[in-house]
Amino acid sequence: MSPVYLDYNATTPLAPSVKTKIIEALELWGNPSSSYDLGRSAYQAVEKARGQLAAMIGCQTEEIVFTSGGTEANHLAILSAIKSYRITADAVPHVITSNIEHCAILAPLRKFEEEGICTVTYVPVIKGAGRVSVASVINSITENTCLVTIMMANNETGVIQPVQQIFKETRELNRRRKIPILLHTDAAQAIGKLPVSAEDLKADMLTIVGHKFYGPRIGALFCRSSARSRLCPMFFGGGQEKNVRAGTENTPMVVGLGEAAELVTRNLGVYSANMKKIRDYLRDGLLRRFDLVLTEDNQDLKKGQVLWKYVDIHMLPNTLSVRFGGMDGQSLLQLVSNQLNASTGAACHSGGSVSSVLLNSWNWSEQDAGQTIRLSVGRETTQAEIDQVLDALYSAILGEA
Repeated sequence: MSPVYLDYNATTPLAPSVKTKIIEALELWGNPSSSYDLGRSAYQAVEKARGQLAAMIGCQTEEIVFTSGGTEANHLAILSAIKSYRITADAVPHVITSNIEHCAILAPLRKFEEEGICTVTYVPVIKGAGRVSVASVINSITENTCLVTIMMANNETGVIQPVQQIFKETRELNRRRKIPILLHTDAAQAIGKLPVSAEDLKADMLTIVGHKFYGPRIGALFCRSSARSRLCPMFFGGGQEKNVRAGTENTPMVVGLGEAAELVTRNLGVYSANMKKIRDYLRDGLLRRFDLVLTEDNQDLKKGQVLWKYVDIHMLPNTLSVRFGGMDGQSLLQLVSNQLNASTGAACHSGGSVSSVLLNSWNWSEQDAGQTIRLSVGRETTQAEIDQVLDALYSAILGEA
């Protein structure tokens, strides 16, 4: 019996039709910048994919910039905000983010802060809720703020952040500012699970990550037309992506990303409903087999006891972050490795220290956070697979076959 994969927040497999489209697009080997038929065919395939991404998030086709992945898209958003502000204003730019962002946001900001390129406010989330306070973000704005970047949903806790309200209130302030604050969200965990509309969010920039929604490991950055002049290229050479991102386009992967976006556009309701159904089946199975502790925080759990935070409308439909009493999360995963593939947190933190996201989100000690496993289901996860996982966890924790 193969291990059940419950780490879909880390990465997803290629959807069958995505794989097919990629293989077919290998025949489109012409350079999309070339004017003859081979080049034009590749160009048309790239532009079709661009349109598919635009349809998925409700924006204009020309507002999509293809990148190598989410990390590059995040860097492009951050650097553009900082550089464009420094060009216009004689001051050190200021960035606002939260203390639970993905490392592809936090790491570059810390580096730029160390180098004196910008100053950064890391707004703490509300302990026990895992959500950033709208008021705390707004109150952190200064005269030199150039960027607010808040993720749509956290990859470890599954908590959805109040991005729409933050952006709405910031836009009101922008009416009185000489240099408007740019608004960016990393939507990596939301796309394919929740409705994502660039227009509804009023985002200036939004990061898209293909391998989080059954696409290839490339990405894109949405940049609103009104903010396009503030994009600052990181790569130079060719004029691809309208001079924003030099480098010959990876046609097969771009085509695959377009197909993945098309699947989300057509089937999001079905995907989301199935993931929620299976996530809730997992939750209910844990309730049947283990002793749920209802207390909020700072309680030692005994072996056989479990604790999780809220599972409600403010959570991703596929994610359950569970504390297992009396067991270290990594040790538990090793015990059940032949039955379950999961993680204790973000892939970029695996093998390292206890998750700072959990410590920042909940009133937990390092030991508490270390007992936590993130279980994230996929589009086609079955009840039978969940039963296999529940059996394995019960046997490993309580020592019964």
